[in-house]
Amino acid sequence: MDKKIYVLVTMDVEPALPADRPPAATGPLTYEDSERFIRGYTAIAGEFGYPVSFMIHPEVTHAHPGLMLELEGQGACLGLHLHPWKFADGRYKAHFGGLRAEEQYAIVSEATAMWYGGLGRRPRFFRPGTFSANDSTFRVLEDLGFAGGSISLPGRVYPDMNAVWAGAEMDPHRGHSAFRQVAGDLAFVNIPLSVDVSGVENRNGRLFHWDLRPDWQSADYRSIASNIVRQVIARNPAVPVVQMVTHNDNDYSDPDDRVCRNYRTVLTEITEACRREGMTPVGATFETVVDLFSAQQIGTPEDFVYAHASMLTG
Repeated sequence: MDKKIYVLVTMDVEPALPADRPPAATGPLTYEDSERFIRGYTAIAGEFGYPVSFMIHPEVTHAHPGLMLELEGQGACLGLHLHPWKFADGRYKAHFGGLRAEEQYAIVSEATAMWYGGLGRRPRFFRPGTFSANDSTFRVLEDLGFAGGSISLPGRVYPDMNAVWAGAEMDPHRGHSAFRQVAGDLAFVNIPLSVDVSGVENRNGRLFHWDLRPDWQSADYRSIASNIVRQVIARNPAVPVVQMVTHNDNDYSDPDDRVCRNYRTVLTEITEACRREGMTPVGATFETVVDLFSAQQIGTPEDFVYAHASMLTG
């Protein structure tokens, strides 16, 4: 393995919450808050030398066009984030993985058009809300021109949100056209959220591994980061990545905010865990990782075909 580990600092940028918001909805109360939180988050990542990948809900591209393009000019990566039940006046009353293929085509096309209207081009990267997906998702995204994104959260089993990733691939890989949990035959590059597989949590029937989001009320971030880095090294993937996520609903401009303090701890622990293991943490974005796959032709569709032809012929 190369001595680098690519560190992906990401944020799902949600629309401001309406007065009649659902109880479980995430997002800032106002767009003024949103801009302050986003700028604070970016500044802290910059102190560690890490760029940020922003996955932006379509409406936000019209509320924050100047901000998002400004941050992109400073090295940020921009992509599309989507909760169907939040979008299009609630016509899609489902999580993304609860939609049939034709519904996924329709809503992503509509969301892409809105995103284009705000930022002047199509997004290349995608993340569904709650990491909700089904076996049509990778094929739909590739057909709609997406190069990659972050679709999966390995070990998450949230059937109520159509987010079931038991046994899923842990490291960046090409999506499969028929089965979401395995690497496959598509050009679309999926970058899973990083998790610590040393234990499984059970919260009211929902199963998950600890990840590095700073929002947890209580988490041993040093242990989580150390375990994740060691596990990445042991798996020896083609492109080693540690990815963390949050939303634009915590005050990252306030050093006394609990989540802001956790965020600094997360970035510190990732950085130190890499160095303890003799690895160099390198700031990266979704675009960086997708381009690495493309340049090195890692896991190309041709490789998939040849490997399976060999299996069939013995």
